[in-house]
Amino acid sequence: MDNTSHNIAAEQTRLLYVNALMPIVVSVCAAALMVLILWPTVDNRLLLGWLAALTLISGHRLRILLLYNRQGPGDQANQDYWHFRFLIGTYISALIWGISAFTIFPEHSLSYQIVYFMVLAGMAAGGISSLCPSFKVVAGFLSLILFPLILKQLLYLTLPSLLQACLVFLFWYVTVSGSKKINLNIRENIELRHQSINREKILKISEERYRHIFSNAPLGIMQYDDNGIIIDCNEELVRILGSARERLIGMNMLTSLENRELLEALRKSITSGEGYFEGDYISGTGNKTTPIRVFFKTIQHSEQGVSGGICIVEDFTEKRETEQLIKYHASYDTLTGLPNRRLFLDHLEGEISRAERHNYFGALLYLDIDNFKTINDSLGHSVGDEFLIMIASRLSEFIRKEDVAARMGGDEFTVVFTALANSSQLAASKVKKIAEELSLCLSSACKIGKRDLQSTVSIGISLFPKESRGVDDILKQADTALYRAKAAGRNEIRFFLPSMQEAADEKLQLSTELRYALKQDNLYLCYQPQTDISGNLVGAEALLRWRHPQKGLIPPSVFINIAEETGLMQDIGQWVLQTACRRIKEWKDTGLLREEQTISVNISGMEIASPGFAEQVKRVLVETGAHPHYLGIELTEGSLVSTGSDIVGKMKRLRELGVRFSVDDFGTGYSSLNYLKSLPLHTLKIDRSFVNDINSTENNVVLVDTIIMMARNLGIEVIAEGVETEQELHYLYRQGCFIYQGFYFSKPLEEEPFVEVLRRGSIKSNHLSPETQAAVEI
Repeated sequence: MDNTSHNIAAEQTRLLYVNALMPIVVSVCAAALMVLILWPTVDNRLLLGWLAALTLISGHRLRILLLYNRQGPGDQANQDYWHFRFLIGTYISALIWGISAFTIFPEHSLSYQIVYFMVLAGMAAGGISSLCPSFKVVAGFLSLILFPLILKQLLYLTLPSLLQACLVFLFWYVTVSGSKKINLNIRENIELRHQSINREKILKISEERYRHIFSNAPLGIMQYDDNGIIIDCNEELVRILGSARERLIGMNMLTSLENRELLEALRKSITSGEGYFEGDYISGTGNKTTPIRVFFKTIQHSEQGVSGGICIVEDFTEKRETEQLIKYHASYDTLTGLPNRRLFLDHLEGEISRAERHNYFGALLYLDIDNFKTINDSLGHSVGDEFLIMIASRLSEFIRKEDVAARMGGDEFTVVFTALANSSQLAASKVKKIAEELSLCLSSACKIGKRDLQSTVSIGISLFPKESRGVDDILKQADTALYRAKAAGRNEIRFFLPSMQEAADEKLQLSTELRYALKQDNLYLCYQPQTDISGNLVGAEALLRWRHPQKGLIPPSVFINIAEETGLMQDIGQWVLQTACRRIKEWKDTGLLREEQTISVNISGMEIASPGFAEQVKRVLVETGAHPHYLGIELTEGSLVSTGSDIVGKMKRLRELGVRFSVDDFGTGYSSLNYLKSLPLHTLKIDRSFVNDINSTENNVVLVDTIIMMARNLGIEVIAEGVETEQELHYLYRQGCFIYQGFYFSKPLEEEPFVEVLRRGSIKSNHLSPETQAAVEI
């Protein structure tokens, strides 16, 4: 029932009770009068019993009426309850009157029958006036009074009685029909009265609302007539303009405004209906300059035309100052402080583009907290919010500075890991390990308030970049993988493509096989010569190789990372060092290794960071009998920066023995000049990426020149890695780099071919062009 129908029904019930007292009293009086009249001709016991029943129900009806009048407005509003009680009381009273046709009807006296008919007809007619507010009540009342009399007359089966039955039925029909019309009129009057009251209320509320908005709006508002004269304005406009209300009311803006653009906006609103101005306004009445936006809108009447207008003035001084803050909040999740979906997608798009340009692979992780709804529903949203904040905090602490985590909504988070590897297979292996560690981190127990909570996470992973796949595709793939993870039983990690999942699983198999290869001597060393420009051998870099019995040659970029992740790097590094030192001892004893030549091995940051690294190298040198002078150790620039300050002491202790140190891939890290000066270095190796771009990128040329000049100033030798063309060789030589390593001279050689190079002492290299030969002679 809508509100209008409810109000009408409540008013109808109220009218029933308001008009109920007199009909109840009249009913009892009429019954007493009829008993008195029929006393001589009807059994007195029946008369008294009938009168007692009617009096009893009438007393009950009076009690209900009294209770209704005593109730407060809130209880009376329960109109269904009170209507039902009134209806039952009326029906029982009418029924008692109706059964009088079978209990006290004067069957043997026509005159008394006439009196009976008149009293009953009077009761029926009298009930119409008081009961018509409810058609259900009045129709039931008339039917219960008159239909027993009709039935009584029909049972006589005589012509007069049948005629009387018809007359009574006709009387019933006329009274019911009339009652229906009266009820409709009453209902319409009630409805019209309520509509009128509601309209008055609405109008009053509308006026109050308008006045409230006008007076308290955070915008300046004024009303002006068709001549541009201000009729009214609110206090906010007075504040914005720094003027007084008395000075503004009555002011003719067409003659007073000095700002041309503002005046033009006003004139435009009067002629075309709307005007707009934005800029700094200097008040002519208050000598105040305020940045404002002004909106003019004319008021038009169909008969009178333009009768004036409304002007809204916005002071956006504060808004101008907070725009940047708003932009910030528009990009971050308000609960966790993490980037929101919009900012994250922008970041992901940029990362995909960078991955394509630099030829590396990154990964998108889509995370969902398992059974978070249970936490939220059982412990409340406040606990759920605290749990999400905790998850966001752990995410932020887990990822690297260059990675980004975001909240996508609800209990879903995303993380982008950048620059994982140059191959999708290795990237998949890395990110699976990362995801496993992240899952353990997020799944560990935490304390929210006084509760210990714990929940697992499901993770979907998609690598990027992928050909013809944009941000939406990558996000959808990660979401699909997440769905598969949850479908697999939750607390799972799934890649989007089966091949990616297989690549991650293959890592475990490769790590097992790598341990076996180390034990079975399936690993071996190749040696890439380092020469001068004429091909004379200066030294060599020992490079680790793995020939798998079934898979063939496994790239070092794959198994070296696996070795580092699985803790095998220490054992493999030990094997490489021992093998290289044995060869140094062997080649020196046979006269193949000359005094100025060095065999260098690569040492990872993990190895040199170990506390006993220097002692380990000394022990290998002693065990193999290799002279330290012929051993070179190559460290990446990144490992020099990240392994701590004690690395300098380790290097100095080994340098005192004669071991030579080189910085590999120089130029790709972030080491400072002061830090380099503190290290006992022998050689800087220019990274191959700079050498290969000498002829194409001016920035790399500058960097190569800087490295050569820096090394010269520090008294350090320079070796250029990845020299592949004579143009690169010629440029490097002219700039002062005289030692080279790369395919231009030789690819990495297995032991037997390299021994032949040692024996000759030089590489039978490509024939130098006349230009390069001339440069050498100069």
